[in-house]
Amino acid sequence: MNPSAATAEELLALANERQSAGDAAAALAAYQRALPLLTREAQPHARARALFQMAQLARMEGDVARAFVFYDELLPLAYDIGDQRAHGLGVAMRGQLVFLQGDKTAGLQAMIRGLAELRGCNAAEAEHLTCHTRFFSRRLPRAEFEQCVHAATEDAELRRLLLGADGC
Repeated sequence: MNPSAATAEELLALANERQSAGDAAAALAAYQRALPLLTREAQPHARARALFQMAQLARMEGDVARAFVFYDELLPLAYDIGDQRAHGLGVAMRGQLVFLQGDKTAGLQAMIRGLAELRGCNAAEAEHLTCHTRFFSRRLPRAEFEQCVHAATEDAELRRLLLGADGC
């Protein structure tokens, strides 16, 4: 592949290959080169996938500010194209970052809203994210966690899952 003349597809393949090999920095660089070729108008779904991967990789690399930039572009794009799964994942993962940056209440509420969205579209990640949310909840007093759940969702079943004693 000629790096200067690479197509978006070639760059995405390279990014995926580097990511699979555990080279987050190289994967992020390849996604960064592909992003301008993935326009919001012509390839919104591919752009959304790239932005999500870039946010996750930036997060893995410890570049929180960069991860927020990618999530903040991803969220309105995913919403506009009606990709409920991408939007829910983005909201939840961005919420985890907010939580880890110290705003536990806002972060947990975002995680719950993302989880509710994932459950609403029957996304496979919903069960795993339920466990993550309950894990993060242990870093808050129980009463505060309960307030977060009630503020973030009206879904009685999700409230039961998060507040129940069984499970993760």
